[in-house]
Amino acid sequence: MAEARPQATVRGLEGIVATTTAIGLVEDDRLSYRGYSIDDLVAHAQYEEVAHLLLNGELPDRSQLRDFKAELTKHRALSPFLRGLVAEISEQATAMDVLRTAVSAVATEDPEEGDNSQEAEHRKSIRLTAKLPTILAAYIRRRRGEQPIPPEPSLEHAANFAQMTWGAKAHPRAAEIMNAAMIIQAEHGLNASTFVARVTASTGADMHAAVTAAFGALKGPLHGGATDGTMRMLDEIGSPDHVESWLDRAIERKYKFSGFGHRVYKTADPRAKHLRRFAGELSKDWSGPRYFEMQERLVDAIATRRPKMSPSAAEKVNVVNVDFFAATTYTFLGIPADLGTSIFALGRIAGWCAHIMEQHRDNRLIRPESEYTGPTGKTWVPIVER
Repeated sequence: MAEARPQATVRGLEGIVATTTAIGLVEDDRLSYRGYSIDDLVAHAQYEEVAHLLLNGELPDRSQLRDFKAELTKHRALSPFLRGLVAEISEQATAMDVLRTAVSAVATEDPEEGDNSQEAEHRKSIRLTAKLPTILAAYIRRRRGEQPIPPEPSLEHAANFAQMTWGAKAHPRAAEIMNAAMIIQAEHGLNASTFVARVTASTGADMHAAVTAAFGALKGPLHGGATDGTMRMLDEIGSPDHVESWLDRAIERKYKFSGFGHRVYKTADPRAKHLRRFAGELSKDWSGPRYFEMQERLVDAIATRRPKMSPSAAEKVNVVNVDFFAATTYTFLGIPADLGTSIFALGRIAGWCAHIMEQHRDNRLIRPESEYTGPTGKTWVPIVER
């Protein structure tokens, strides 16, 4: 029998199917979690229901949701060790560095550290999902020179984050919009950070190690970070009246447009329309730069110029992605642009944990091949002759 030959190299593994999953379906202009469209989930669900769906496979009934919320509430508070760690590293670190470091540190006090059973990992998932908003809210407040606000047991998951972050100064719609944003960002198939989490889990590493690895991948600007880039881009444009002239110059200098383009979505990112709606509504009471108007004109201007672009350039602006309107939505709520990726992680934690559990449930070490392109046949030369 002839030896099987590896398939041709595909840069970035584009189009390569690496595993099977029952968690999320990502197709052009469609996204669903365990069979439920995100449109329905955004319209009707609390984040806790979606987290339960991802971690358990089904939406909860009333008693299940009550118990799930109770577990989240029980584990929101940080230990003195974690409070001290967050306080110390918040002086210099970025939000993503704080979250990654804190998640790794949580392992040291987790009662089931090293236990990869499905039951233990489910409990770890709840603890991580509960603690992440508390960690980020504490960081945000310390960065502003304010003392952290402890979790409020009576509040839902998103409302509690808003309360811990802003207190009485929270935007009236902060809880509602954060709930929707967390749902939109909870799961997205085998994206870079989820793939990294599954690769790490496939080695037999535990939940905390795999989530820590996912945070490392999400920090990269080609995966996370487009919210920050979008706001820098809009500030550079400056005014809706400058959009067309700025765009023409940007195309000439091969500018990398933040908030545009997607590897899977070719006609529309199904998440973007929800955040566009929020951005448009919030912009009506915004007294700062006319960011939303700039966005709308930029989208239209790129659409008219795209047919004249080179195929590679046109592919990079094929759709408005989720980060484009997330950037302004967060800005209008009072969230600085550089925190967009860390906000993203608050929703995605449930999806990461679901994938790690799925990987461990039927595990095989993920170990792809590589195509060697270096030299061959070299002969050793003693050091005195080199």
